[in-house]
Amino acid sequence: MSNYYDPWAHAIHLFFSRLVQFLLLSLLLGLAVWCGLLHWVFEADWRAVATSTWAMTSITDPRWRVILGQSLAIGVLLSGWLFTWLLGRSRLRRGERHHRGARVIDAQD
Repeated sequence: MSNYYDPWAHAIHLFFSRLVQFLLLSLLLGLAVWCGLLHWVFEADWRAVATSTWAMTSITDPRWRVILGQSLAIGVLLSGWLFTWLLGRSRLRRGERHHRGARVIDAQD
C-alpha cells in the first residue's frame, strides 16, 4: 500500500457504507414495527411473531403482504428522518470552528 490518499475512493467507500447502513437500519426498524404491530394489536407472543414472519413467504393473501410492506415503508421513513436529523446536527453552527487535518474549517454566516 502506498501513502497516496484517493479522495474519490474515500467518497465512494463512504457512500456505499452509508447506503448499507441505511438499508440495514430500514430493514431492522421495519421488522421492529411489524413485530410490534403483531404483538400489541394481535397479542401474539414472540414465537408466533417469528413463525408468522417466516410464513409470509408462502401466504397468498395480499392484506398481510401490504401490512408488511407498510411496516417496511415506516422503517424507511424512520431511517430517513434519523439520517437527516444526524446530518443537521453535524453541521457547523455560526461562529464554530474545527480542524480537519491541516485545514481549519470556519462556519461563515
